[in-house]
Amino acid sequence: MQVAPFVAVASALLYGAVAIAMNFVNKATLMSFPLSGTILLLQMFMGIVIVKTLAALGLVQLSRNSLRVKKALELLPLCLLYNGNTAAALMGLNRVQVPVYSTVKRLTPMLVLGVKVCVMRKRPHPHVLTSVVLVVAGCVVAGAGDLSFDAAGYTLSFMSSFFQAAYLLVVEHTGAEKGVGSAELLLYNSVLSLPFLLLLVVLTGEVYHIGEAYRDATIQGSLFPLLLLLCSCMGCLLNYSIFLCTINNSALTTTIVGVLKGVLSTLLGFFLLGGVRFSWLNVVGIFMNTLGGCMYTAVKYRQKQAALRKRATGEGEERLLGGANGERQHEHAV
Repeated sequence: MQVAPFVAVASALLYGAVAIAMNFVNKATLMSFPLSGTILLLQMFMGIVIVKTLAALGLVQLSRNSLRVKKALELLPLCLLYNGNTAAALMGLNRVQVPVYSTVKRLTPMLVLGVKVCVMRKRPHPHVLTSVVLVVAGCVVAGAGDLSFDAAGYTLSFMSSFFQAAYLLVVEHTGAEKGVGSAELLLYNSVLSLPFLLLLVVLTGEVYHIGEAYRDATIQGSLFPLLLLLCSCMGCLLNYSIFLCTINNSALTTTIVGVLKGVLSTLLGFFLLGGVRFSWLNVVGIFMNTLGGCMYTAVKYRQKQAALRKRATGEGEERLLGGANGERQHEHAV
């Protein structure tokens, strides 16, 4: 089905805006309400509410038995990795500024690439290797020049990258997500997460501080309840915007928008929510890291396009050979 240009552009802009806003909304919420486990619990609960509401309104489709035990067990490892990623990301954001967080998170595809190189014993393309070196070196330089360096914050942000890379590798290796739509996957993830997150909130002692933290946050800002509600809905909204951008454009467009939003988030992070204490070494490191991330995306795009052209050429040659063989068989029959 042909999508109107306005719809395609609007869906791409929506994904970019939501993706940029999410880090800043999470950061702003954590600055007033520093209970990351409770925030993650609220996000999972709102995920169930939103998916069920959209299904009741007929805006998303769920299968008749939307929660199956066998499928839930298959998705459980992914659920744990997703929660590890999100929990580490929230705790990391609570300790470092958005540009630093974005810089460390760009290590995710590099971790995936590193595992694939070790397992498959295949040397990456020189341009890919250059981009990896830029990303990693930029991260090191940025950390060395960070005047507000927080070792725990950097470690948590790296753990988030590690869990996200593990998630992507498990999905690719097991295909556990196959046969599950975006809405159902979100529902499975939210339902499976609730028991673990409830246990986490109790074991960390957050449950005893929720009331006090909420009162302090509302005293600091009367609009905090709206901010907390928005933060709770951001995960669902991001998933939905990614889905819209992909179906109205392409997976490639979604990837490119993702890179651009990372660059813009980094720039805005220097000035918003306390900004970053200026250091030339830190700025150079973040620039190197961002340049490496953009270069990596461009190289992977060219490789994908070349593979598609090669596949199309191969299929064309097969059709030609098939046609020639058919003509020869016809001649022999005659």
